[in-house]
Amino acid sequence: MHVRELWRTTTFRLTVLYGLLFAVGALALLGMIYLQSVFFLTRRVDGIMNTEADSLMRSPPAALVERIEEALALNGDQTTVVALFSARGVWVTGNLPTLPAALRANGEPIEIPPSRTFPAHARLIARRLPSGDILVVGRDVHQLREMRAIIASALVWSGVLIILVGLACGTALSVGPLRRVRALQAAGQDIALGDLKRRMPTSNRHDELDMFAATVNYMMDEVERLMLEVKGSTETIAHDLLTPLTRASARLHRIVQAPRIDSGEFAGIAAEVDEVLDRFRAIMRISELEARQRRAGFARVDLADIIAPIEDLYQPLAEAGGVRLSTVGAHGTIVNADRKLLFEAVSNLVDNAIKFAGSGGVVKVRLGEDPQKPRIIVQDDGPGIPVEERTAVLQRFYRSERNRSVEGSGLGLSVVAAIVRLHGFEFTLEDAFPGVRAIIECRSSAVSY
Repeated sequence: MHVRELWRTTTFRLTVLYGLLFAVGALALLGMIYLQSVFFLTRRVDGIMNTEADSLMRSPPAALVERIEEALALNGDQTTVVALFSARGVWVTGNLPTLPAALRANGEPIEIPPSRTFPAHARLIARRLPSGDILVVGRDVHQLREMRAIIASALVWSGVLIILVGLACGTALSVGPLRRVRALQAAGQDIALGDLKRRMPTSNRHDELDMFAATVNYMMDEVERLMLEVKGSTETIAHDLLTPLTRASARLHRIVQAPRIDSGEFAGIAAEVDEVLDRFRAIMRISELEARQRRAGFARVDLADIIAPIEDLYQPLAEAGGVRLSTVGAHGTIVNADRKLLFEAVSNLVDNAIKFAGSGGVVKVRLGEDPQKPRIIVQDDGPGIPVEERTAVLQRFYRSERNRSVEGSGLGLSVVAAIVRLHGFEFTLEDAFPGVRAIIECRSSAVSY
């Protein structure tokens, strides 16, 4: 696994970014601690030196030398600096043999390095006495410098460790997602090579990669379904259109060979051609719906207004077939839909129900009882649809072998399924014992009042 591949992963970049931000914050905190600690300790040392200098300056001039010697004997000449110099800088007494050039009387404190007379770092202040002499007082600041070094070392090493830990965590957190991305890439390559059964691998994490894989898998399910439908449609078109085209061809041959033209033959040929054209129009209609080019007509629609015209439109057809048709639906169930398309879907269902109910049958069109779960239900008491065929009947041109004698193209339910998918609704077929119950679930975009 290359560093370049790790750097490309979002997880690694975010981890490094957060690690750097944390490191900057930690270093800022330690830096503040360092500055505050040094400032506090330095001010404390300066306070002690000022106190000692004030105490010595209050001594009588004749007793000052003796006081300096007592202070050195009491505090130790290895931790305390006390010295007296003349106005010209000549050493008088004390454990500092020379007056540092940078030290100014009544000026700011300075620090001096170790020397033979005082083997440690010292911080010094100078005070000018009324006599003109210069009093120097100082303290060993070795511990102060050690404290500075410890804090500075902690500052550096903590920054280094935070950066290293951030890089390690970023690497560890990126390895898993990178492997999963490679698995997704491998699956995508297999799909691109023609393995449409292959799907993107998912895990139990339900993270963004799983969401992406699930979306791609859904897309591949749709692609596979559409390709199977195209394959099945091609085969069915070739099978179903062969008969009318063969009959039309035979009639044309008869016209060519006949001594005189019979106008009835032309009518028969026109009927065969119209049947072929009707099927192609239905195919184009489904293609238009599946292309989702009709969403501009969506608006709030009362489902009662969809089923109300059904009885008037299909009652003559039902009576001609000896079928009793009834519609029931109260106003108040509102959905967001294309009124014409939804009416077309219900019309196809009613047309199928009347066709298969047969003489003496009953077809009912009604709305669901719960306005919060809008449903349009079309039910008949015909032979029904076997469970194993309920998915197949939604495919284009599918016709059950036991219904081959019934007139039709096998496209009605395909149109219904396409309209339902366009709306984001759901379409199910259930047993009505006897017959079939077709249900359009409109809950995805439903509102009520």
